[in-house]
Amino acid sequence: MSHRHYPKCLLGFLAIVHPSLAFAPNFQLNSHHHVLLDNSATIEHFRQTIYEGESTATTLYASSPDDISKGDEKDDFDVEAARRKLESMMGTASDETADSKEVSSEGNLSFPSSSLQVLDDLLSSSKTMKTEEDIELPSPPPLSTIERDRRNAEIQLLKELDVTDEASSELWKLWYSERGGTAKKKLEVVDSLMGNPKTWKMTETVLREIIDEYGIYFVEPLNRLATLSYLQGKFDESYKLCLVILKVKPWHFGALSGIVQVCIGKGDRDGARDWAAKRLPNMVAGDSFPPFATDGPKNPRRKKWVDKQVAAAEKQLKKIEQETKRSFGKPDSYVSDEAKGDIGSASESSDSGIQESDDNTGAWM
Repeated sequence: MSHRHYPKCLLGFLAIVHPSLAFAPNFQLNSHHHVLLDNSATIEHFRQTIYEGESTATTLYASSPDDISKGDEKDDFDVEAARRKLESMMGTASDETADSKEVSSEGNLSFPSSSLQVLDDLLSSSKTMKTEEDIELPSPPPLSTIERDRRNAEIQLLKELDVTDEASSELWKLWYSERGGTAKKKLEVVDSLMGNPKTWKMTETVLREIIDEYGIYFVEPLNRLATLSYLQGKFDESYKLCLVILKVKPWHFGALSGIVQVCIGKGDRDGARDWAAKRLPNMVAGDSFPPFATDGPKNPRRKKWVDKQVAAAEKQLKKIEQETKRSFGKPDSYVSDEAKGDIGSASESSDSGIQESDDNTGAWM
């Protein structure tokens, strides 16, 4: 196997890029064992499945032994072709579908233009950051109806993780699509460029542009940037990026798996052990045989993990709803008496300008 086409560090960090690793066995970590992720069955599974399905991204791996041998004989990767493809994809914003426009106009959570500055300040900070609690972020944007619906869908999928692994694929699709079709396509192109060191600089530039455009609360660009930093050996930066992701989404099982690999890269065995205990547990108990068995006694740790993360997601949603209500406050004094009456009838139970939703949860309309 050519290391030029199959970087070992890339295989080790696919936890962040691809959801399959979230279901690799949770290795028992203790002071007598090294933390390793070098399971041939897992790697083979990645080789066969990565980026298959609905994604239009180019596979990171050669598809056959012939392709591998050809790659060894001639390094014919066309950087300019990749650049043209990327520029073409980046230019699709003006051709968005109506659905994408609706997300941009009504449900857009675009962060202020200082998003990159916030991120750069975090990455350059000398402050010790061990957990997501050490990360300080600006308040999230006000909650729109579309964003509230998306968060409720995310919570429902988190609940389904207790009974099926299929919910993980749906969560990845949801996370990819949080900012509409154009942002998703950009991420897919980025994925196609991650496997070749020649395009890493280009990839980083594009990821930073996406973060600047869509904000720091859109975590998938951060997820890719954490992967890229890991591949480049910038473990401290990758670690901080993982913490930012987990600050926004404590239940992000990709980042929870990836940060273990970052700790290994840093030589932090204790950190790797601590984070490994927080990963999404397998559906099947660890004593099942053979390894990777899909049937057997259910892992009791799975339900505990799901319950904890669902509670965290629900608490986060409630907090943002409350902050949105406070942000809009009472109607201004110059509003006519007739308009005031209309507003009052829309929200009799609250003095804010927030219209109560059909289920009485008070989402901003």
